[in-house]
Amino acid sequence: MLRDRGRIKWTALMLPEHVERLRAWQAEDEQPVRREPDEQQLEEWDCLLAGAMETNEPVSLVHWQKGRPETEELFIHCLEPERQRLRAVTPDGQARIISLGDVEAISELG
Repeated sequence: MLRDRGRIKWTALMLPEHVERLRAWQAEDEQPVRREPDEQQLEEWDCLLAGAMETNEPVSLVHWQKGRPETEELFIHCLEPERQRLRAVTPDGQARIISLGDVEAISELG
């Protein structure tokens, strides 16, 4: 039976510079891509945020932090459109200030 070693067998035929560049290229491809919300999605988020502030219900918010998307359950305290950020509180009482440009998704819990 022939044992195939996949990519390992080809690295012996390449220069170290090529192997290094291929690894960097693979790492670059594995990074998540930031998406821009469209107008309809922004309106939906606005309604969700307004409802969450009014009823003091938590929302699930996905935002970018240190180059990766992070999901948090938050209570929305206030929205600051002139500064393009929102203030929120975690269920354990920690305050968060999140830039609106870093928001990936907002959804209701439950």
